[in-house]
Amino acid sequence: MRKPLALTILVVAALAGVIAVSAPAVIGGAADNGAHPYVGEARLTFPDGSFELCSGALLSATRFVTAAHCFPDGATVEVSFDENAGQWTSATRYTGQVHDDPLWQLRAGGVPTADTHDVAVVVLAGAGAVQSRYAQLPVPTLRDTLPSNQLVDVVGYGVRSLSPLLFGSRQVGTLKLVNGAGKVGDEYLKLSANQSQGKAAACEGDSGGPDLVHGTDVMLGITSFSVDTNCSGVTYSQRLDLPSILGFVTGV
Repeated sequence: MRKPLALTILVVAALAGVIAVSAPAVIGGAADNGAHPYVGEARLTFPDGSFELCSGALLSATRFVTAAHCFPDGATVEVSFDENAGQWTSATRYTGQVHDDPLWQLRAGGVPTADTHDVAVVVLAGAGAVQSRYAQLPVPTLRDTLPSNQLVDVVGYGVRSLSPLLFGSRQVGTLKLVNGAGKVGDEYLKLSANQSQGKAAACEGDSGGPDLVHGTDVMLGITSFSVDTNCSGVTYSQRLDLPSILGFVTGV
């Protein structure tokens, strides 16, 4: 079953500060400690105080790439690049407008190949968020030149603990690229996420975060979804190295 890796925080008892959340995120990773200053947390806040949280990466001061399933096309979101953006009221935030890929499609039923073009670009207002460096787009079809078990660095702001509930700090974990045959591999990166084997795993809140060629700033893809409720088996990420995806991202 398809499980999008956005995170919705529901305010269920505002006076008591109680919130409900479904499951954890870059698990088995570590604090980023400034290694990826271009990775940020994006939020869409609703009138009742609840919010949708996703991750993403800056390609330039004003172009932030995330997943299309996170936010509606045309929505206004806020993005922070603070290491601990969980301290949202004091975080430095930038406002931007969401532009979903026009070919983005999500169908019910949970079949990976029913989803396509799960990518969006948030255009930040004004001068944007100037960083010391930015994420880099891949050359076309880069995935096809890489071996199985290629290491991939996944970065995101998702929940890293349920008890106590912790989320909103930038974490990085290393996963392995595995072969994804047929239509699945044509559209997605398939990444190992077996916590029992000491591997990191991406889950809610990490959607839209970059999947980087290990030790570089080159984005192979962006975290999209998992196929189990525990985010402990396989994680799928939208490939960014497809010519049609690259055309959309560079054209916004």
